[in-house]
Parts: sequence; C-alpha cells; structure tokens
Amino acid sequence: PRSTPISTDPFAPLRQRFLARCTDQLAELKAMREGGPLPGSSDSLVKLAHSLAGAAGTFGFVEISARASVLETLLVEQADGGSVRAALDALIAEIERTLA
Repeated sequence: PRSTPISTDPFAPLRQRFLARCTDQLAELKAMREGGPLPGSSDSLVKLAHSLAGAAGTFGFVEISARASVLETLLVEQADGGSVRAALDALIAEIERTLA
C-alpha cells in the first residue's frame, strides 16, 4: 500500500506550528536551566512541561511528551534538584534532536 504524502495530511500544518513553537519553548527551557537553582514548584516550568507533554503527544512526538511528563511529575512532587535538572536536560536534548 502507498503511504499518504505528508502534504495531504490535515495535521501537517499543526505539527509544523508545534515544531515552530518548540523552538521558542526550547529557548525558554534553556533560560530556566541557566537561571540558577531550579525551584521544585516553579509554576512557569510546570506549565511549560505540562503544555509540552500534551501537545507533543497529540502531534506524535512521543519522546518529547514522555520527557516533559517526567519533568512535570518531578516538579509537582518537588523532587530533588539533581533529578529535576537531569529531567530538564533530557527534555532539552530530545527537543534539540527532534528539531535538528
């Protein structure tokens, strides 16, 4: 069976918009990482992780979704800074890999 060209995929424009937004969100994540100690309950980071987890999953970016979900959970549970930083680094690396 022939695969459908991406140009006829009705979700292609939405996926492209998601990836464009990811570029901005990647910059936000990096800024938060460079901003010093990561607070366990940083509302803006929790919201960003939650948003990424949902949107990435919706558009088929399973790895970004999974890593964002782990980060969100660690933040909500107020895990130690090392775990949060490792999860943040993993999310940043996955977004960079996807955008490359």
